[in-house]
Amino acid sequence: MSQLISDVLKKLLEFTKMELDTEELQKPPYESYAQLIQEINNKLSAVGILDKELLESMRGMVREALATLVMKRMEKIMRHYKAGKTIQQELLFAEVRRFLAPFLELRITEQREGRAEGLALVSFRKGFPTLYSVRLISLGPFSQFDLAVLPRTDAEELMRRGVIDIVR
Repeated sequence: MSQLISDVLKKLLEFTKMELDTEELQKPPYESYAQLIQEINNKLSAVGILDKELLESMRGMVREALATLVMKRMEKIMRHYKAGKTIQQELLFAEVRRFLAPFLELRITEQREGRAEGLALVSFRKGFPTLYSVRLISLGPFSQFDLAVLPRTDAEELMRRGVIDIVR
């Protein structure tokens, strides 16, 4: 097995072991699960393993590690959420941040009854197609300079991507 592949697998297995051995969420070594899987796929493609048995064994090991990692991390995240603890965003993979956004909106609504603090007034820097908000409603399409009220989590994500400016 190539050193390239074993480095990626070792990183995945070490991170999974760290999550299993601690009660607190660990900072992930990747921005997203997609990035982790893409790196594994790239390394496997670069090496071109011809032995199908070895390839299937490696896929099985990766699937097992990923499933264990996701289950343990989600268990920790939901335990924090249930207890009303703040979940540090930098400890979450991008997919989990997106998944968790509606749950956090609910918590904001519960704590600040009736106030619009979960919303943001935004101005679009450029046109943008219809989007589906964290509240599972479709918004848009939008043209450059349009103003809109969006859930704050959607607004923050679009601002990070350079699509909008948050007015208030």
